[in-house]
Amino acid sequence: MKNLIQAELFKLKKSTSYKVLLISYLIIETVIQMNNISNSIAYPQYNPTYTGIEWLLNLRQTLLYSIVIFLFTTYHVNGDFVRHTFYTSLLCGISRKNAFLAKIISVFAGVVPLMLVPFLTGTVLWSIHAGFGMNFGIEAVCLIAKALAIQILASLMLVSNAVFFSVIAKSKISAFKWSVGTLYVLGVLRGNIGHIIQIPALRDILLFLLSLFYLNLGTFLAAMILKLLAAGYIFERYDLK
Repeated sequence: MKNLIQAELFKLKKSTSYKVLLISYLIIETVIQMNNISNSIAYPQYNPTYTGIEWLLNLRQTLLYSIVIFLFTTYHVNGDFVRHTFYTSLLCGISRKNAFLAKIISVFAGVVPLMLVPFLTGTVLWSIHAGFGMNFGIEAVCLIAKALAIQILASLMLVSNAVFFSVIAKSKISAFKWSVGTLYVLGVLRGNIGHIIQIPALRDILLFLLSLFYLNLGTFLAAMILKLLAAGYIFERYDLK
């Protein structure tokens, strides 16, 4: 198992497409934040100015970030289906469970640098522009740790969605479409449920169900784990030929 994980991490390290994605995302995110800072200077009545810590505490998952995570996860996982790497591993005596776990670990490892791009870029650039906003001490460390924990959990939720659809789909493109599509549909439903459903009782029930995964840390983690377990269960019965 250890050698299998090391092989997956080495493959990720040598992946040219992953490096291109990471560098491209870093450049795009830098341009976006610099544009936001410029707009806050030119049009302060419409664009707020943040200190580094204020921006960090208001950090939200953007559509761009979701797309980047979905792209990486679906292509990284489905690439082994397309190239029949999983099938070859099984012929070498590797169990499906170990192959799946090694792939998931490599996915999580690959997400960390991608997750840090918006986390660090915005904080550094806004701190340069308006200062960090507080003395760097225990309180600052705790706030940074809290923001990082939220970023990690949100990223893992996106990964679990993409892994689930990657196992079900037969192609990279289909897995990516399903991942983005479900995120969009859920967002539209949560934002417009009041206009779609006119019956108050039914509207409240549906809104509760749509928000169930985000009510607290327990339901959030449970939803993520269930999707990964479902993906693993399907993978063990998947035709890899």
